[in-house]
Amino acid sequence: MKEKSDEGFTMIDVLVSMSVMVVVMAVFTASILSMYRSADAVDAKSVAQAQLGLALQRLDREIRYSEGISEEYQAGNDWYVDFLAVQGTKRQCIQLRLSGGQLAQRTWTWNRAPLDRSAWRPLADGITSVQPFDYVPPSDLIGYQRLTLDLRTGDDANTATFTALNSTRTSRNDYCVAGR
Repeated sequence: MKEKSDEGFTMIDVLVSMSVMVVVMAVFTASILSMYRSADAVDAKSVAQAQLGLALQRLDREIRYSEGISEEYQAGNDWYVDFLAVQGTKRQCIQLRLSGGQLAQRTWTWNRAPLDRSAWRPLADGITSVQPFDYVPPSDLIGYQRLTLDLRTGDDANTATFTALNSTRTSRNDYCVAGR
């Protein structure tokens, strides 16, 4: 009869195979972590774009029916613009602010004393624009006041120009100056 061999794995065999397994697991773990980081970055960018899209839709509705838009102005590092929105018989001043990467708005009733300013309500986060608002006065070609927004989220730029259809060449742009 044949004798059974007591041969097995040597310590060196075990150490080499464990070392190979450690390297494979390290590469696998690093790739999984990299995929999670990429997914988180894409998710954050997607959320920022969705917020900005909703904010632009809302602003389109509000600015389109406004009677006057102010010139943009800066206080410290914050940018502001305000406009007089008209909905039926209700006239309301709306002020936009870009501060610390957050686009926010507040409102108050036009021509009312004392001012009843609302708290700042965030519209979108992660905005990195240098000069987000640009007032465009009426011209001979386009007889309405316009507001151009340049809002950037990361590498993506979103530029939109809104036209105040209730404004004219003679519309003022200082309706809401009392709330500043």
